[in-house]
Amino acid sequence: MVTEYDFTRPTALAREHSRALEVSFEAFARQFSTTLLTRLRQTCTVVCTGVGARSFEDHLAVQPPLGVFLTFRTEAGGATGLVALTTTTVMTALDFLLGGHGDVEGVVVEGVERELSDIDSRLVESLSARLLADLASAFAGVVPMAPVLADVDQSSQFLTMASPADVVLVADFTVALGEEAEAHPFSVMLPLNPVLARLVETRGTAESSEEQRRTAESAADVLSRTVPELPVDVCARMTPMALSVQAVTALSVGDVLHLPHPTARPLDVVTNDVVLARAVPGTSGTRLACLVVNPDEETR
Repeated sequence: MVTEYDFTRPTALAREHSRALEVSFEAFARQFSTTLLTRLRQTCTVVCTGVGARSFEDHLAVQPPLGVFLTFRTEAGGATGLVALTTTTVMTALDFLLGGHGDVEGVVVEGVERELSDIDSRLVESLSARLLADLASAFAGVVPMAPVLADVDQSSQFLTMASPADVVLVADFTVALGEEAEAHPFSVMLPLNPVLARLVETRGTAESSEEQRRTAESAADVLSRTVPELPVDVCARMTPMALSVQAVTALSVGDVLHLPHPTARPLDVVTNDVVLARAVPGTSGTRLACLVVNPDEETR
């Protein structure tokens, strides 16, 4: 299949970014299907048919002149997004909400703008809040956002949240309300640059955390294998005694120091000032030695 591509306005997404966004939008489709099923008490199917980037001008060009266009902020003071629904989809949903059978024949007339009543507007705002909540939930682990509904329009010609040349992220869906109902298209548009920036930041943090985890595990493994083989200084010592600086400097050959170590007490086996065991002095051949008689479990 051959498709047009404008090299002056590159809109290709990196493969890893495209896949992460597809997964999130597919999760949104599943969650929104469940929301519609719960609210309308009808079998509802929402399917994500594609995710891509295009100019805002190109996106508006494929929108019907009349419909229901939900403008929202991705977060307080943030960039603007857009949900475009057909009038038929919205009116069918409202009919189900009000206890009807989803029959909008004669209510929706192509080419004639059917303005929402006050009751319709309240119901649309309620459904919009649930839709945006599902969108936020689906993107929580990828691009955290807190979308808030800003406005509801019924004509695409009044949509000016971006300049025509701005590249935006668009996910296309189909939605079928009711059993054996005809599927109608709708789309979700998000500002591309802020989304990609958050996506790169989030994925970079995750990859960094994973790299840090692998580094820590490797270090722990090396430490556990090498520490038992490290040489350490071990000595057998008597109970130490305290002397003043004057007494130490006054020592001379032939002086006798009276150690406080009892003759019946074993020596301390020490490394780095930590007592590891008790031992009695002895010899081994021509060398002095000591025999461990009581490993000090409390100090190990």
